[in-house]
This record gives sequence, C-alpha cells and structure tokens, in this order.
Amino acid sequence: MSFLSSLVLLASTIPSMPSPPVGDEFPWNSKAVAPTIFEFSDYGGKNSTMKAKITPESIQSWCGNWHPGDTSCAASREVDRKVYEARADCETGDLWTEGKHYRFEGPETESKDFYGYISMKDTETGKRVGMSNADRGREFGAMWLKLCPVGWPYNDIPVQRTFATEDRYGEFMGHNGSLMFHHQKQHIIVYSQPKASIAGSIKAETVVFRGWSVPNEWISGVAYTFKKGCDPAPYLVSGYDNGSLQLTLQGKAPVRDGCNVVGYSDKSPNAKLVFDRGE
Repeated sequence: MSFLSSLVLLASTIPSMPSPPVGDEFPWNSKAVAPTIFEFSDYGGKNSTMKAKITPESIQSWCGNWHPGDTSCAASREVDRKVYEARADCETGDLWTEGKHYRFEGPETESKDFYGYISMKDTETGKRVGMSNADRGREFGAMWLKLCPVGWPYNDIPVQRTFATEDRYGEFMGHNGSLMFHHQKQHIIVYSQPKASIAGSIKAETVVFRGWSVPNEWISGVAYTFKKGCDPAPYLVSGYDNGSLQLTLQGKAPVRDGCNVVGYSDKSPNAKLVFDRGE
C-alpha cells in the first residue's frame, strides 16, 4: 500500500466532528468541584485532548447543585491554578489522564448497578477499573465519551454514513413518519424505511445517531442532519432513556449557509429529535 493510500484509509476512519463542548464540566468525582473545560484539540481524532480548570463559576455551580442555600459553600473553596487534562485515541480506544493509561473495554458487565456503562481497563494491571467512586471507572468512561462522543473506537466499529449488521439486536421506532431501527449493542440509530418525501436523498441504513446509551438511564452522542447535495452535519445530543414510549435527544443543531455549517442553534427544528416506540 502506498503512503498516499495509507493516508486516505486513515482519513476515512476519522469522522467529521461537531463543535467541541467547551464550557462543559470535566468528568470528575461528584464530591469535588468539577473543573470547566476551556480547550480541545483534535476533537474526536487520534490525539483528542481536553483541558479544564476550576473557575469561580464552576464553584458556584457545584455549590448550587450539592449545597443549595449554603452561602458559605463558595467561600470555603479556592480557585487553584491546576490544569486538568485527558487525552484519547478515538481510533484505538486508548485514554490517558493523570499519568495513567487506560483502554476502552466496551460495556460494563460485572457491576449490576452500572451494567451497560462504558468500561475501561487499566493497561498496567490488565484489569477492568471498578465503578465505585474510589475506583473511578465511571469518571474514566465519561472522559472517553467526552473526547470520543461516537462511543465505540473507530477500529471496532468504523464510522460510515450507513450501518448494517446481521446481528439486529434492538428496536424499531418512528421518527417524523420514517421507520427507524436502534441497534442497541452498537448504540446506533439508522433509517430503516425513510418516508417517501426523503427517500430520494436518504437511503435505508443511513445513520442518524451514534454514541452510547444505557437502557432506562441516559443516552448521548452525535446526531446528523441532512441536506440534499451536502455532507451530513454532525452535532452533539443527549437525553434520558427511561423506557417510555418516546426517546428524545436534544442539542444545538447545525445552521447552514448552503452546505457550510456556520453555527449551532437550539431553535433549529433538528435541536429536538423524538423517536416513538409506539409506532
């Protein structure tokens, strides 16, 4: 394989990514003030890096959530100068933070309370990281999803515009008159039978969402909007999957000028995606 061919193959495995979530909380133990993310680089790529720091605003937010009404809470906590950092290779499944190296291990299967969460392995010990607050497995899984929001590493499930598999474990859902299928093992939602008005531009098996979901709890990842003649435009969405008849994903959706994405808005009709299990 030539060097140019290798570059083309590599580029095909790294998807187009939405605007990174600067301003979000850095995944951290809920007993401590969560730093605020101020910088990303190579978001969703082989060297996806985020940096965060504690700010007066993050202290106020933490106090409001965990000690509401306690006026002395913020005064008792200091803004340190530490920069919190995590880095991931979204293609291979590797994660580095605090001088340690972890690797994506798929869904958690050993902990009953956190079954289905993202599990990480300590590469030094070769063991899965526990899900308790002390072991911090949930934090590291959340770090991975913050850096690599499509969930599975690209080497495990290549990111393509369509997705089909013989292992069709999941559920059918309705969406704006189209029939969808949620591949629950892969955490991917596709068009199964696009409605007639969009069937000319959106084919069966076209991906509308990739990410991670925990049944009866949360779901988050990357959704895509479509415009005829343009590449799909990705954006970050999340929601609660509580097993009800509707699954709702929300996030600021792309605003286009022609095919170009010029911003993101929560006023867009695509900012709220509703999937009906009753259809």
